[in-house]
Amino acid sequence: MAFLISEGDMPHIYIQNFIQLRDSIILNLLVPILAILFSLNSMAEVYRPTVNQVVASWDSSQSLNNTRVSLRNVEWHLQQSQYAGSSNLHLRQASMMLDNLEETQADKPEYWYYKARVLEHQHQFAAALQALDNALELDETFISAWLMKSNVLLLMGENNSAKQTCLRLIGMANVDIALACSLQTAKGVEQVKTAYAKLQPIVKRLHHDSDNIAASNIWLVQLAADMATQLNLTQQSAVWMSIYPLEKTPISYMSQWADTQLDLGQYENVLDRLGEIVQQVGYQDDALLMRLAMAEVQSNRDSNHNSTQQKWQLSAKNRVTLRLQRNDTYHAADLSRFYIYIEPNPEQALFWAQQNLAQSLSHEDYALHKKAQAMMLKQQMKVKES
Repeated sequence: MAFLISEGDMPHIYIQNFIQLRDSIILNLLVPILAILFSLNSMAEVYRPTVNQVVASWDSSQSLNNTRVSLRNVEWHLQQSQYAGSSNLHLRQASMMLDNLEETQADKPEYWYYKARVLEHQHQFAAALQALDNALELDETFISAWLMKSNVLLLMGENNSAKQTCLRLIGMANVDIALACSLQTAKGVEQVKTAYAKLQPIVKRLHHDSDNIAASNIWLVQLAADMATQLNLTQQSAVWMSIYPLEKTPISYMSQWADTQLDLGQYENVLDRLGEIVQQVGYQDDALLMRLAMAEVQSNRDSNHNSTQQKWQLSAKNRVTLRLQRNDTYHAADLSRFYIYIEPNPEQALFWAQQNLAQSLSHEDYALHKKAQAMMLKQQMKVKES
């Protein structure tokens, strides 16, 4: 499964754990993903200025330190952008910081890696690949850049190239990192079956600490759950996705958890658990809003009550109106879901599914397009029969 950096990426600071825990079975995400890892070569910890702390100086001898502080701030914003209610603000801040740093930081691989993360989130995959190539030209041992490059290639539908990229990790990264990277490129039922069989024991051997969730573990769990879903093993997918407390996970994890619950018909569970989280955040992410509205629609259909809930449907409708006004193709997948599951409209559902497929070519994107096509075909059949 290829994860978008915007919906569950791996914070840069976690990559250092790969070297420290080489004998454990640790892998990393995506992206979502997102997406997905931050560099092994990067700064050790997130920089958090205190209220009265001076973070800039006119002393030229401090220029290097100020540079690192700036990059650390970018890293911190990218890390925070993974979580519910935070993506919009922190991605915008990271993007602006990177623009301001371009003239002075283009000789640093971390700069280009962070740039690629933002570009991937914006579905500018070709530009993201170029940024990653820039990073790798500066440091060919930049493991997280190789991993992210494979992820971006998957989103572009280039599975073979993604797998070849994973092979570059052999001899540089832990063997399990390279293996998981390669397994993620599986395509088709038979390949996914084989990959899932190889992945399961790795995930089962992991130590899952709900108080200190390793980003690499999040990715492994999501990957296992995604493969189970592709094989129509929905119950197994639900088991994988129940490992971590939902409120402590990235947006991509929450969305995937909700999709599994929806497939199982657990609509009230989605409304109760995910709804409580989304209500408490300042900004309600599109992906989570759509899942809540989908659960609300299905819950109302199953209910015997005369009155129906429309809270999340109205919120989703307002968000869709805004996206349409902006012709926001970045949210094409969510727009297609809205017209498939919330306010059925075959023409709009297919249109936005096609817009989404023009940008991203993961198996999830193809599945969404297939659903919209089936919806359109059903309508055409009704017209012919009438």
